[in-house]
Amino acid sequence: MKIGILGNGQLGQMLAASVSDLAELDVHLYDLRAYHADSLNEFIAQVDCISFETENISAAIVAQLQPFASKLRPSLNALKTFQDRLLEKRALRAAGIATADFRAVNSLADVHQAIEQLGLPLVLKTTTEGYDGKGQFVLRTADQAQQAWDAIGGRELIAEAFVTFERETSIIASRSADGQLMVWPMTENVHHEGILRYSLYPAEALTAAKQAQAERYIRQLADSLDYVGTITLELFDTKNGLVANEVAPRVHNSGHWSIEGAHTSQFRNHMLAIAGLPLGDTQPKHASVAMLNVIGDEQPAEAAEALQHAHRHSYGKEARAGRKLGHITVVAESNQQRDATIDQLQAVLPADTWPMR
Repeated sequence: MKIGILGNGQLGQMLAASVSDLAELDVHLYDLRAYHADSLNEFIAQVDCISFETENISAAIVAQLQPFASKLRPSLNALKTFQDRLLEKRALRAAGIATADFRAVNSLADVHQAIEQLGLPLVLKTTTEGYDGKGQFVLRTADQAQQAWDAIGGRELIAEAFVTFERETSIIASRSADGQLMVWPMTENVHHEGILRYSLYPAEALTAAKQAQAERYIRQLADSLDYVGTITLELFDTKNGLVANEVAPRVHNSGHWSIEGAHTSQFRNHMLAIAGLPLGDTQPKHASVAMLNVIGDEQPAEAAEALQHAHRHSYGKEARAGRKLGHITVVAESNQQRDATIDQLQAVLPADTWPMR
């Protein structure tokens, strides 16, 4: 089977690498940055199915995919739903999943109305695009309305009531066309300046009830859209249970630990699902795992190669402030062993690019 992936960044490359041992799968990557209608048509014609490494695909490409919707996995409906934060929130609610209260915002007057209806603090986000904290503004006082509109307005926004949470978590699953769902255990995720810095398994003091709630949520969501492939649900852990934050219709940064840390990675199961092959075991291979992003400066991360429990992945990108250049997975047989390795890494990595606990 010939599989086409829209995107040849690190996610596309890791998707291809995850099934490099399977001779029956021939994977081709399409460079979205070099998009041209003719080249995309040629690409689509040569593959049996199409997937994507990012939901941030232009409207022109989405329109061009329409006649070939039967080849797309996840579906075109799923892609369109999760490209738009308003549609996403509505889909979550329709699937019976708790979210923050929200409303559409199309003008400065709408911002003021959202403040009245949803209260403060208030999170404004662009409905499309935006990642790693981009396209967001947190209003803490009513007099910030104009500032917020000037910063990210002039386009459709979504206003979300602020959720008071104890921590951020995520759950990732892969679903096959026949409804088989394989779920990885939840991770605890720590962000700084809107960028994921590290993910930890196991999430400390996570109750079985919350793991079960998260698994129920992601099944309800995937089943409601007849989803095929890997899907990520980001969740706020609150004193009253889990509240959905955002969805990624793809493999996700917080699941990179699964490459070395689980029997089957999120990347491999995505490829197996879209190819119609049986999904693999998602159970961890180690008692304790961490995924740590390398941001801004990659050279110090080379020290990870000398550490017994650390696995370094470089994305081959040009260094730039705030840019994810790679990640390091730490695998261990106890949290103490894991944290000791993290301490060793923290000693050599720049504190301003990788703030830790």
